[in-house]
Amino acid sequence: MALFADIIINRKTPAVDRVFTYSVPERLAETLRVGMLVRIPFNRERLEGVTVALNRQPPDFSTREVLDIIGDRPLFSDELLQLSRWMADYYHCSWVTAMQAMLPAGMSLSGKRPRPVYDDYYALSAGYQQVRRSAQRQRLISLLEQHGELDAAALRQQGFSSAVLRSAQQAGLIEKISRSAVEQTLRRLPAGFNEEQEAAYQAIIQERRGANRPYLLHGVTGSGKTEIYLRLIADTARRGRQSILLVPEIALSAQMIEMLSRRLDVPLALLHSGLLASERRRIWQEIAEGKISVVVGARSAVFAPTPRLGLIIVDEEHETSYKQENNPRFHAVTAAVKRAQITGAQLLLGSATPSVESYFQALCGRYALGRLSRQYYPAPQPEVRIVDMREELKHGHKLIFSRELLGELEQTLADHGQALLFLNRRGYYSFVSCRDCGQSISCPHCAVALSYHDDGKGGWLRCHYCGYAARPPQQCPSCGSRHIRRFGIGTQRVADEAARLFPTARIARLDSDVMQKRGEYQRIYQAMRRGEIDILVGTQMIAKGLDFPRLHLAAVIAADTLLNLPDWRAGERTFQLISQLIGRAGRREQQGLALIQTYMPEAFPIVAAAARDYQQFYQQELLYRQMHGYPPYNHLLRILLTCCDQGRLVESCQSYYYYLQQQIADDSELCGPAEAAYARIKDRWRRQILIKTADVSAAAEAAETAWQTLQREERLPADLRWSLDIDPMSAF
Repeated sequence: MALFADIIINRKTPAVDRVFTYSVPERLAETLRVGMLVRIPFNRERLEGVTVALNRQPPDFSTREVLDIIGDRPLFSDELLQLSRWMADYYHCSWVTAMQAMLPAGMSLSGKRPRPVYDDYYALSAGYQQVRRSAQRQRLISLLEQHGELDAAALRQQGFSSAVLRSAQQAGLIEKISRSAVEQTLRRLPAGFNEEQEAAYQAIIQERRGANRPYLLHGVTGSGKTEIYLRLIADTARRGRQSILLVPEIALSAQMIEMLSRRLDVPLALLHSGLLASERRRIWQEIAEGKISVVVGARSAVFAPTPRLGLIIVDEEHETSYKQENNPRFHAVTAAVKRAQITGAQLLLGSATPSVESYFQALCGRYALGRLSRQYYPAPQPEVRIVDMREELKHGHKLIFSRELLGELEQTLADHGQALLFLNRRGYYSFVSCRDCGQSISCPHCAVALSYHDDGKGGWLRCHYCGYAARPPQQCPSCGSRHIRRFGIGTQRVADEAARLFPTARIARLDSDVMQKRGEYQRIYQAMRRGEIDILVGTQMIAKGLDFPRLHLAAVIAADTLLNLPDWRAGERTFQLISQLIGRAGRREQQGLALIQTYMPEAFPIVAAAARDYQQFYQQELLYRQMHGYPPYNHLLRILLTCCDQGRLVESCQSYYYYLQQQIADDSELCGPAEAAYARIKDRWRRQILIKTADVSAAAEAAETAWQTLQREERLPADLRWSLDIDPMSAF
């Protein structure tokens, strides 16, 4: 009996975003399976596609034949196909776009298959000190002494070619180590649970055996949520099932892998965008073959091709980094909820400061809820003090660090402790402006002020959105004045100021500028763990999930930079980041101290964070959300239109708004059209419309219909672009 295949074509255009049916020739009928990549004729081309269904029922139209099968195994399992179909429907992207998001970088739906590539790692040989060395070889020795071992790709980035490495190996200076992505780990018995942890653990097990709702574990920082993760992962492995553990930042993956490898006797894999393409393809294949018991990674790891998935854990579930900003604009928590439903796996969401939406779901009974109210270690809760920077100015103190912070830093260093200094802004100065006319030096391609970065040679002005860089001008480009001054602070300036005030302290900086260098985060993290850094300065990545036993002092340099963002989540983000940072201090026997420097000491999110009162914050924030119709009371949809011509954009956006009004339901609220928070990025002007609605599907359909009507009825600029973001994390 003839076999027919339903296939999604590898084209992202709306015209072909549907299923096409092909007949399967007899020579391929025994081999072809759902999820496989095939080559098919399409018009006059030969294209690739994914088989999404097989059936024996002939269609009521003539069909063309599948030409060939690409690869020897399915690219997608049945459950990943279901998940990709749901993603396409919910986030209003093409099905093929959702599928592509599930594949690792360097692997596509155009026929490129993952190859089991094994990267070469290099370490110093036992007798390397007896080998003659040039200046280049000495630099190689220094690198490997510092890192222990490095892969070939990292060494190539440092300027060591394959020929240089081969020569060094032949001379007996270094040795090559080949290994796969599977980390065979050392076994160590888990630490014991306290009463709260044991109760939470048993409740999670009972939920899995019962209704199996998503489980929200609300535990204060340092309460031992990770211990529960470890026990659940071990249980899942004993049942022959696989686990996925999501972390919000690539930076936290290394710490989590290190902890898992110390404590569990299971094969682990790290999956995130910071890996080389060959590494990602190799790991992806080993996961699909069932060789990996635990997958750790950032948001895209939620799509890991685990054939026996039993557990998904989302650590720090409140983090906005779980939301992808480019198409498909999925949220990893939402995708994890759906994947758990499809597979029957248990889903555990953990956070010290749960998102308002997740906590609301738990209180409504859609999620199960567990709490850990005290720290795992016997140290008392950190002391928290709010420093009113207005008083500092009144007393003539104009330094970045308040007098109180200076004193506590000095005491911490004297006690051989460590300190974290948090500022959510990188660079040296925030902006450069003219003292005569007030004009700030802006990016020529974006409607944002350029930040000053010091390189010791006059510095650079950089745009953090398009990457534009220029040397600072000697005179104002607007009025010609030479009274150019630098204002504001960034992490680079904080680090330099700390070095000036404490010249003997060992200071490091951790932000996205530093992270551009491969392996730099791991180097700083390990140095901090070994006590080789006294003061660590950084952006939000140092406020999340890190556990340093010697850390005594944590300080927020300027809490107002978070609170004053033009965004409806600004209060929640301020509360979460300050709370997370407070939890970093004093996590063992000694009580820690957290200082919050602010010009708005009475601001409610700051007061609530200092008091460590999540319930009070939640009730206040929920009232604000209800008054303004924000989630969780409504879904939010953000429509963004961009164009290089500002005038044509305003006209087109107004026309679109008119057509949208005709389509949108009466119970939905439209906000806008208005300029986006950043009115121009990369030479494109930006305007947006927000929709508040209870029916996200109907509103998204209305938004797409209005866009199609606008394209049909109006003469539009050729470069006008439209995008739809379901459940955006900000209004930027």
